Amino acid sequence: MKLRSRIRYATRTMILSSAMVFSFTVYAQDAGDYQDHVLSDGKLSEQELAAVVAVAQKDLKKMTERSVEAVGDEMAASGVFPPMAWMMMRNGEIKAMKLGESGEEAPGNIKVIMYRAGLKSIARRNEIHAALIAYPGQIEKDGEQIRIMAIEHEHRLGVSGLKLIPVTLSAGEPEFGDAMSQEKPFQIFYDEKKGHS
Repeated sequence: MKLRSRIRYATRTMILSSAMVFSFTVYAQDAGDYQDHVLSDGKLSEQELAAVVAVAQKDLKKMTERSVEAVGDEMAASGVFPPMAWMMMRNGEIKAMKLGESGEEAPGNIKVIMYRAGLKSIARRNEIHAALIAYPGQIEKDGEQIRIMAIEHEHRLGVSGLKLIPVTLSAGEPEFGDAMSQEKPFQIFYDEKKGHS
């Protein structure tokens, strides 16, 4: 057996052994060990739920700020912005998601679909905590077309929403209005169950 093959075999054996030990450890714990645990009754109290939502909102706020800054830079340079996406890694780092060469050439609505699919794939592999997609759009308010930055965001902790932020260009500088928030079904981290939101 070659050295490289032996190393792979040894690594696989160690990983498999570690997984077996871990699974036995998990099954060996009895329910009494969780008497003081947050999930001892299988439910979250209002205070515990509020703490979970606060963490998710804090993460999504950081991501929204990053996206508004990037859109502002893009608009200041060219007057428009393409769809963009970001993800919060498990270590808390926020990274921009990049499409391949063919994806960069796609129309804006196709880019949004590609970002959703890519983020869903990464999220389902448990590699990220949150995802955000920003794209340009328009809404009608009082018979007037308003240019917006639409932000779809989701967090693994159970927060999903859509923000519509009015944006204008004044002397080449972008100005962002107050966000209008809406609920949005989960698309990235979880599948919606029929009849549930």
